[in-house]
Amino acid sequence: MRRITILVSLRVLLGHAVLFAGGIVTNTNQSAEFMRTLNRNASTDLDAVYFNPAGTALFSPGLHLYLSNQSIAQTRTIKTNNPLYNSETFKGETSAPLFPNIYVAYNLGDLTFSGGFMPIGGGGSAEFKKGLPSFETPFASLSDNVPAAVLNSQLASYGYINGYSLEENFTGSSVYYGGQATAAYKISPMISAAVGLRMVYAKNTYQGYLRNIKLYTTKNPAGSPPGVLTSAMLGATFADKEVDAERTGSGISWLVSANFTPMKGLNLAVQYESITKLEMTNKTTKDDVGMFPDGEKINADIPAMIAAGARYQVMPGFATEVSYNYYFNTSVNWDGEENYVNNGWESGIAFEYQVAERVKTSVGFLRAVAGTTPQYQSDLSYSLNSNSIALGAVYSVSPAMDVSIGFSNTFYEEGVNKYDIPSQKQTYDKTAIVGAVGIAYSFK
Repeated sequence: MRRITILVSLRVLLGHAVLFAGGIVTNTNQSAEFMRTLNRNASTDLDAVYFNPAGTALFSPGLHLYLSNQSIAQTRTIKTNNPLYNSETFKGETSAPLFPNIYVAYNLGDLTFSGGFMPIGGGGSAEFKKGLPSFETPFASLSDNVPAAVLNSQLASYGYINGYSLEENFTGSSVYYGGQATAAYKISPMISAAVGLRMVYAKNTYQGYLRNIKLYTTKNPAGSPPGVLTSAMLGATFADKEVDAERTGSGISWLVSANFTPMKGLNLAVQYESITKLEMTNKTTKDDVGMFPDGEKINADIPAMIAAGARYQVMPGFATEVSYNYYFNTSVNWDGEENYVNNGWESGIAFEYQVAERVKTSVGFLRAVAGTTPQYQSDLSYSLNSNSIALGAVYSVSPAMDVSIGFSNTFYEEGVNKYDIPSQKQTYDKTAIVGAVGIAYSFK
């Protein structure tokens, strides 16, 4: 019998494990202002350092600082039609209590230099306390009245295998740290432009195990535990398995940005970010399943994207914003996985209303289309279309300082894998709730 590969789920692409907004890999939820509007591509506030670098040329002279943090909670649910699994539903919890965004800009008049630090991908940990379907597939396939002799001819007296049990767990973490530097120049009162570089450092960790594996049979041979085949009886293939590994890598991308103010109250912006070529290398402490050879390299590029946005001051105290992002997923190297995706996009609209002299409230909507196909979707890695809503407020503590809060809820559309028979069908769902707070300060 061929060697049964277990813990295959540890190949899960954790690079987007806590992704809230963005493409399959890229995080675009990069400020508390985004979390209260979901649309910031035409920002000229301090989060423009990320969303609209050319807009920083419109800052007032001097030093500007911004700090925000988001707390993100996700659940992932996988359902299977296979009655041989011990459970039809597998759930994972994803958490990112710390998701910081730090921006700094210094305006010299027509020229502004800025820098930022953000989790451009990943940003948290995922735990599947009862594993995933891929953990159990080898055992489920054996439990459909398969003769025990298939495993070992000496087990013929045990009859047929009709069940299994095991202890399983998988925990992984992922973060792609992004550090960028940009320079923006105000060409005229109507036009500004910016260029920049971003360095990305990625680190994924994987810990998991399968323990106490047992197969249950229809006969009870004399001198053996009633109807139970243990790891000791089954041999190395069914011995306890453990994985403790990490992957790291780094890459560089460049960006160009332009900002236009064709009339009073209207701001338009567009930005292009190049692909980030990212090769990650395994550093393995324990690998009982041969999935993480020490020193092995994999490709995990971050797709190029183009982003456009507009903000219009409809009347004093009332403004609207729209945004659009397009992700070039098909141009990356994901070691073949890119063959099962299309390019993705997201678009939205937001409204902001000044309810008091120092208080503005906002609501926003964002539609995201991932670009994944049923061939791509699996319990190892899936990405779903979604609709998100957000609300929040900003309070002007002083002319130099603003404090923002934002909350959002994302509603995902159920996904399905490509399957040939009903028992191979899996459906995928997620939830995501985010809260954020941010502080902007300008030295005037």
